[in-house]
Amino acid sequence: MKKTVLTLILLLTTPLVMAGNDIWQNLFKEKLQEAKQGNSNAQYDVATMYQNGRGVKSDRSKAIEWYNKSAAQDNAKAANRLKLLKANKERFRKVLSQAEKGNADNQYKLGKMYSKGVGTSIDNRKAATAFESAALQGHAKAEYKLGLHFYEGSGVKRNRATAYKWFKAAAEQNDPAAQYYLGKMFATGSGVRKNYTTSLEWFTRSVDGGFNQARGEMIDVSEKMKMTVKEKPASARKVVKKKSKLVVKASKKKSEKTSVKTSKTEEDEPSEEFSIEDLMVAAWSRSDKPVPYLPSAINNCRTEKEGIVCYSDNQSRVSGSNTIKFKTKSIMKNFSKDGTFKVTYRNLVIDSTPVERTEISDDDNELGGEDSSAGSSYQVKTGWGKEHSLDCQLKDTGTVSCLKNKTHAFLLVSPHTVAGK
Repeated sequence: MKKTVLTLILLLTTPLVMAGNDIWQNLFKEKLQEAKQGNSNAQYDVATMYQNGRGVKSDRSKAIEWYNKSAAQDNAKAANRLKLLKANKERFRKVLSQAEKGNADNQYKLGKMYSKGVGTSIDNRKAATAFESAALQGHAKAEYKLGLHFYEGSGVKRNRATAYKWFKAAAEQNDPAAQYYLGKMFATGSGVRKNYTTSLEWFTRSVDGGFNQARGEMIDVSEKMKMTVKEKPASARKVVKKKSKLVVKASKKKSEKTSVKTSKTEEDEPSEEFSIEDLMVAAWSRSDKPVPYLPSAINNCRTEKEGIVCYSDNQSRVSGSNTIKFKTKSIMKNFSKDGTFKVTYRNLVIDSTPVERTEISDDDNELGGEDSSAGSSYQVKTGWGKEHSLDCQLKDTGTVSCLKNKTHAFLLVSPHTVAGK
């Protein structure tokens, strides 16, 4: 029993190193062995896994078989689940009857029941067919759901062009989830030509419609648009700071350094040169992992008026029971002649997905009571996190030493650095 509880806790709190299916399959085998030995809780768990297709193919009859075995041992949860299954089976029968008569709302509901296994076994092919019947009648939510099936290749052959067609139809009827996916497609060039401006327009409409997940994506596209602005290379740019009389430009050999004017009246003349090229061309890492706050393998960087701005690729981490997708924006500035500079960075949370739990069953939900196009997993807090600061110094040895929040020191290295040459 302790082993089972530990397994469930690990599912909720650890990164998914193995493929998700492998984790569920291993858990199913463990639960099935316990269930065959007569453990009523394990029998209940096996039933829910058969019902929801976790670690094993969805099989409603097998689910009922194991619920009955568990209920026979006075397991109250199993007894209640059997009542729900019976009630939803009757609901499914009524919805199917109306759907076969051509009622679009019931065709849409039927698609949801097939896709979630409510009152019937999960069948994504039949779900897509039901959604298509409703979508052909102009049902906006069904258009979105059908687009999602083609986008993900669920029950149908994956086809992003067809997905775009149905997302567009639903989006024009102001479905915010469909608008969100159009934004994603234009942002990545999936099924359509990449266009950040159009992507931003759809994400904005989605946010205006209350689709919270689009907020992080909207900011992401805005940042990408900034990073694609044509800039002169770092070696050709000069950054002048009046107070420190500092010029930032490409490095020169010591023997080739030009003379420096020291007159206080010539404030635009540099007193020293500091090379930002050594930062820009390197691939900085910490413990053999690329860092998101300095130029590295996971960053897109550009020079600005007084420094360097970087925006990272997608990153992810597990926090509690959620998998967080985020990016990092960093700014390097205040360069000094001894190689010191300041770094500020913030994380942009784009998405947060709950880790699934074995005891959740879609059959527990009342059909029609949870009908938002987005679904509960989309109600996440996205946007910018708090700002962090680093005091760093570029060393002649080709390393960068940093102090985070004036307390935590660490060293960054790069095999490609030209520092010290």
